[in-house]
Amino acid sequence: MLSIYDRLYPEKKPIDITAFGEVLLDMISREEAPLKECINFTRYFGGSPANVLVNSQRLDNQTAFISRIGDDAFGDYLKDILKDERVNLDCLQIDSSAATPVIFVNKSKATPSWLAYRGADINIELEEEIYEKIDQSSIFFIGSFILSKNPARSTALKIIDYAVENDTLLAFDPSFRASLWPEGEKGKQIIKDIISKSDFIKPSLDDAEHLFAKDTPKNYLKKYHQCGAKIVILTLGKDGVLVSDGKNEPVHIEVFSEKVIDVTGAGDSFWSGFLSGILRSLTIKESAKLGNAVAAFKIQGVGALSSIPPLLEIMSYYNINPAERGEN
Repeated sequence: MLSIYDRLYPEKKPIDITAFGEVLLDMISREEAPLKECINFTRYFGGSPANVLVNSQRLDNQTAFISRIGDDAFGDYLKDILKDERVNLDCLQIDSSAATPVIFVNKSKATPSWLAYRGADINIELEEEIYEKIDQSSIFFIGSFILSKNPARSTALKIIDYAVENDTLLAFDPSFRASLWPEGEKGKQIIKDIISKSDFIKPSLDDAEHLFAKDTPKNYLKKYHQCGAKIVILTLGKDGVLVSDGKNEPVHIEVFSEKVIDVTGAGDSFWSGFLSGILRSLTIKESAKLGNAVAAFKIQGVGALSSIPPLLEIMSYYNINPAERGEN
């Protein structure tokens, strides 16, 4: 059973992190206003798993992406960025009959509102190259957006089982929203089933409320562990994060920056820092600190891919180091 004071020593493989899911166009408003009142939008690269990979690549990790885009101008734009960021695209599929997905988001210092127009992302097909990529990877990351509709969901569930059976570390972002699922509330059980298979999950307070109804942070942690979660990182917005293993007292880590320009992609940048720590055998607690540190730089810019310093610079700036073995 994992403890927040444990270090993991992932087997070194050609790919550090492979992610499955959407890459899309984020149309973020220039105004800080409710989405229905926003008039002016600027396009940004988006999609949680794609953001995680690009930020992870910038933090000196090797990454690969399993995704599907439309054979269109927006798809070309996103693919060019992924290429420039050196993400492995062997498993990027091109769809000639469905468009690249687009999401409209309102600029916000709190949790933003959004409206999604789905397309090629839903049609990700299971190909033999995908299994080969998982075999080559230390960590497999997946979010929840891609799980909401078939055939992508069916493909994802098979890959998740394959990763777990082959002892690949599984990181899952359980962001359930019933409005995205044709089955509505029934989709909760699928999310809970994946939670039970995951090594790390990182829900927000909003995510927890959508999955379990309104409750306290500590009760949310208990409920996630009751689902079978090993390590839960509950993000609390301006109040930082709670890191829990279900047996030790949860650890509270405060936010590292009070300067907030835009929170879009903050959770994805946290994942990038956290997984970078896990890959370098920092303790789980120290890895969460590193996640907070990367997110602190992210929220000072606009868009999910605003710049972040090199990994060692971030660790030095926030005095993050692996010297926590044996702490209680």
